[in-house]
Amino acid sequence: MISFLDILAIAVAMSIDAFCVSVCIGVKYHQPKHYLRLGASFGFFQFLMPVLGAFAGRVMLSYTDNLKYLAAFILFFVAFNMVREGIKNKECNVYFNDPTVGVPLLLLSLATSMDALGAGISLALWDGGIVFASAVIGVVCMFFSFAGVHFGRSSEKYIGHYAEYFGSFVLAVIGIKFIF
Repeated sequence: MISFLDILAIAVAMSIDAFCVSVCIGVKYHQPKHYLRLGASFGFFQFLMPVLGAFAGRVMLSYTDNLKYLAAFILFFVAFNMVREGIKNKECNVYFNDPTVGVPLLLLSLATSMDALGAGISLALWDGGIVFASAVIGVVCMFFSFAGVHFGRSSEKYIGHYAEYFGSFVLAVIGIKFIF
């Protein structure tokens, strides 16, 4: 049984990518409309992807009893990629005119929520409410996005890539918990 604190830990870990992107965008785009666009879009996709992942995970669960090992592997893989990306991308690069509208926002929302898809597969093992867990993940992500834009103006160079390391650590710990 996964606890509410576990859900919060997953939500924080899943929100780190959105936070980092929001910090990068907040360096240049920090009007209220940017807060709302990023928070709403990132939060919605962080809600949607675990639901889709849980559905896929439940389908897979009917075919295998060893899904918990697959779920742990997925979380470790996502954690490893977060560390790798944190090492590789030490600076923020925003290439769009306004990345909080249109296709750039859609692509950023998808990119920051792909790890939530993997978490959703892992959450398929939980007999609780996936919609509730996904809603918590979405709301936490929305607030992390707000915080990222807020901090983007002054602290981007100090916290951006370190947040990736923290998020990957949390995912690895949760992956270990699935195994044991």
